[in-house]
Amino acid sequence: MSRKDDPLGVTQSIKFNTRLKAMDSPADIPAHWVGSPIADLIGSHNFGQKIEVTGEPRMLISTCIEFRYRPAVPSQYAYVIRRASGRLIGAEFALVYALSRGVKHVVLIAHNDCGMTKVTQHKPAMIATLVEQGWDPERAEEFVAMHAGRYHIEDEVDSLKREFYRLKRLFKNVEIAPLFVSLSSNRLHVPNWYLDFVKKPDLGNANECVPAEEYLMLP
Repeated sequence: MSRKDDPLGVTQSIKFNTRLKAMDSPADIPAHWVGSPIADLIGSHNFGQKIEVTGEPRMLISTCIEFRYRPAVPSQYAYVIRRASGRLIGAEFALVYALSRGVKHVVLIAHNDCGMTKVTQHKPAMIATLVEQGWDPERAEEFVAMHAGRYHIEDEVDSLKREFYRLKRLFKNVEIAPLFVSLSSNRLHVPNWYLDFVKKPDLGNANECVPAEEYLMLP
């Protein structure tokens, strides 16, 4: 299949194909994830493997509101948060709750062709939508301008990287897995920058307390 015929595939995309590692067999899953809920999620998405449910939450998945895919997990398995661009900004309390319930693995799933890279061009339509709902035009414009700036991302892979590092600084003892789903194949990929991070992690002293400025400024 050519790139022209598969515009939503990441393996054919000039933008993504050199920045993501495909997982075409279970052997491609990073070794430190094997045996974890993260590997189970990848197995379900990429290889059609069945996930066994214990009735206890095994992970938290944070992903985009995107309607063209859904995380391939059964009920009673994972907390799932879906927000514009998939970032947990403003939902940190929900993550703390999940951790307090025994969750030890967090998965961040980004995707290609994300609408939040195009949010600026959609601002007029969003303002008009609010006005149709009875909002004052000036207030509608202010609201959209404020939140468009908050949720807009320039690049899907880079945004995933920034969110990974932000959360790792806040939650030092949680396994956080950044993954990237192709809207064409529904398969999960690993960003190459994460594989470099695994080889040489650098988040400062893991024994230090989280700096006050990291959490006092949370939305």
